Amino acid sequence: MNNQSMDNLLIEWQCQKLVTRSINLLDQGRWQELANCYTEEGELYRPSAPTVKIAGRDAILASFTARPAKETCHALTNMEANIINDYSVIVTSRVVLFSSGKKSADKKSSDKKSANKKVDDIESMVQANGDIFIGRFVDELKKIKGEWLIAKRKGSIELHYTGSSDKTG
Repeated sequence: MNNQSMDNLLIEWQCQKLVTRSINLLDQGRWQELANCYTEEGELYRPSAPTVKIAGRDAILASFTARPAKETCHALTNMEANIINDYSVIVTSRVVLFSSGKKSADKKSSDKKSANKKVDDIESMVQANGDIFIGRFVDELKKIKGEWLIAKRKGSIELHYTGSSDKTG
């Protein structure tokens, strides 16, 4: 394997790691750290509002902190990094979103204590009665001062599962 191939593998790994980290921060409600994954001029198009641009790191942070609290679990798959050059990469990924709706007061207050702890018992699990969304993220990443950051994230919802239908007959 030549040096360029190794460099490309490193770039792909770094970019996929950033996208995965940003999704984990989203599920954990760590808004400031999530906002820091974006460039200062970053743009966000939420899957729930794909034509509405949220521009700038501060506006992105404000949009996350303004959201109602809820438990979410985003599962990323089929990540593909397309290297444009040494400073620009587009990562496309499929996402499945499971959401339970609003956080309970008890769960919200205990989140800070147990954010990085393994769930040890079934009583600490949240019942997911919400919908399931399947879509994609297209992330345009830029390398700025040696660090990969999200310059633009465009989300979309392609399938929406609202639960099983009871069809008999």
